[in-house]
Amino acid sequence: MNQKFVPPKRKTKVVFVQLGSPEDPSPRALRKYLRKFLGDPRLIDWNPWLWKIILNFFVLPFRPRKSAKLYERIWDGESFPLITNTAEFTNKVRKHLQAIDPEGHVEVNHAFLLSPPYVNEVYDSWENDLKNGTGATKLMVIPMFPQYSESTVASGIDALAKELSKRVKIPTFEVITNFHRTHAFIDNSVKMIDAKLAEMQENGINPDKLLLTFHGMQKRRVVEKGDDYYRHCYETFRLIIDRLENIEPNKAIMTFQSRFGSEEWITPYTEDTVEELISEGDENIVVYSPSFVVDCLETTDELGYELAKEAKEWGGNIHTVDCLNINDDWCRDFATYTLTQAEGSAQDKEDLEYQMTSSDYDEMPVLILEKGGYSVSKEVFHHTLESD
Repeated sequence: MNQKFVPPKRKTKVVFVQLGSPEDPSPRALRKYLRKFLGDPRLIDWNPWLWKIILNFFVLPFRPRKSAKLYERIWDGESFPLITNTAEFTNKVRKHLQAIDPEGHVEVNHAFLLSPPYVNEVYDSWENDLKNGTGATKLMVIPMFPQYSESTVASGIDALAKELSKRVKIPTFEVITNFHRTHAFIDNSVKMIDAKLAEMQENGINPDKLLLTFHGMQKRRVVEKGDDYYRHCYETFRLIIDRLENIEPNKAIMTFQSRFGSEEWITPYTEDTVEELISEGDENIVVYSPSFVVDCLETTDELGYELAKEAKEWGGNIHTVDCLNINDDWCRDFATYTLTQAEGSAQDKEDLEYQMTSSDYDEMPVLILEKGGYSVSKEVFHHTLESD
């Protein structure tokens, strides 16, 4: 006898998608991780055949051992901060949703592109729920990258599209491609930075400069391909510094970190800026990275360890501001944001974000591609092996 069909009730399944981390800080695990990570054509958009040769013969034989040493510094013995913070963030958002959405119209899960639970596992759980009559009628994916870029958000969309291509049942679905202008993200970033600045001042330390450092990107992607990432970074910078209470806007600088390869990347570079500021007499530099909502290798190690160590050698000090991580206000506000995206009206959704005017962009530096693209040479191989 066929099981009686139970019509599903209206519900949205929201999936917070993050990149992921290696299984552990071993060269073996890093080789597996980097093979998938650096093999993504969205991340490395060079000639695919050429990059395949570089990756397999010049990167994977050498890079994993070096990267393993970096990841070992942020390993807690069981996991990495990106994994644990993302899981706990999802749990806290879920608890806040229970208070503001008692009827359960929205459920939240998390998934990683390069770590379990993978996107396909979350999709499997949705299909199983359908069999029990509890499956969601809509799927919403929120990549946990505040600013859009091809190499992050589009990569996540590719992973979703690949999974959908294998499935028979496909729900109504939506992808949120950025949230960098939201009150939830901006206001809580401002609180974190202002709290750090106040703490320093209470301890008799004068913050000389504030760096909002974003993950780097090749200029070519913005100038030639039209990627929105740089504009989104500037919008984030503008919205944050205009709302800070404990430092003047003219003491804030937008910089970019994490170069890879020999192409011309968006400037100014974070490391170079810190060295220059210290040489000019700025001893105490506060650093916050709005490209990330959870601490990871780029924040905990690259900024909190490597950059801080270099700054000491140059005669200065780096004071890092933690990412939003599992801050309760952030989790509560993002729960409201998530519910509104799933259930709110068009006006409700518009009210989630700060609005920009044309005059807000008057001071945005214009990117000029001085080198005119890129070419593959010995320099490419050298920087590919050496850059962090």
